[in-house]
Amino acid sequence: MNRTFKIKTAVLCVPGALGFLIFYILPFIRTLGYSAVKSSVDPTFVGLENYKSVLSNEYFRLALKNTVIFSLISVSAVVVLSLIISSALIKLSEKWQFLKSFFIVPYVLPTASIIFIWQSVFGTDTYFALSEISGLGDFFTVLPLYLLFIWKNIGIDIILLTAALSGVPKEVYEAASLDGKPGLRIHLKITLPMISPSLFFVTVLSFVNSLKIFKESYLYFNSNYPPDVAYMVQNFMNNHFYKLNYQTLSCAAVIFTLVIGLVVYALYRLENSLGDYS
Repeated sequence: MNRTFKIKTAVLCVPGALGFLIFYILPFIRTLGYSAVKSSVDPTFVGLENYKSVLSNEYFRLALKNTVIFSLISVSAVVVLSLIISSALIKLSEKWQFLKSFFIVPYVLPTASIIFIWQSVFGTDTYFALSEISGLGDFFTVLPLYLLFIWKNIGIDIILLTAALSGVPKEVYEAASLDGKPGLRIHLKITLPMISPSLFFVTVLSFVNSLKIFKESYLYFNSNYPPDVAYMVQNFMNNHFYKLNYQTLSCAAVIFTLVIGLVVYALYRLENSLGDYS
């Protein structure tokens, strides 16, 4: 029966594996080929010359720096806030559990309607005057994107983390309390290791969503060329796509994919280290 179950599982995975191969792996291999030739009309092999050109491009370095900073700050903020709110929701009585449903609303709202509200709030003269007075013009320029990302993605993270926290047995906390462990140490030694798989999934999901901020950025600034502080890798790639500069676009995509892979691997290793303590 176990063998039959494995065969059925493998058969069910075939369509998904074929789709991943056709729509992701093969195009990525084609992208690698584009990145190593001189141009679309001149297929002369140039090795890593295109990569050197992209890495020496000041706008690509600016875009990569902004993207890393945005993902690091926004993902950390949304995961920590989601964990705090989820912990508070767990302690609510059953009649207040319906509040969890409201957190998912921003995630499913159309982006265009959200941007209209954001422009109404952050596009006022008062907001611009505040940024000038404070001397933090760059910070106030990109602040709406941070707030928009957190507001839109915190709901799905709360739902997932609340479900994970609900699965932690109360007896574990009672035993830890009897041992005299303080509250913060209980969460560090018990809660985090026990929900580490869900925490890893939420972090990766938030990280992937942070890379999709281009749509909101494009609509908010209404331009392919936002202010320098908000210029992301997606802007760089989109602009070169319009210029039909496939070599630069392909190199940027490969480099960006490697960065994403390293980040996900680091998160995976961190999740394993947390799980070792459970």
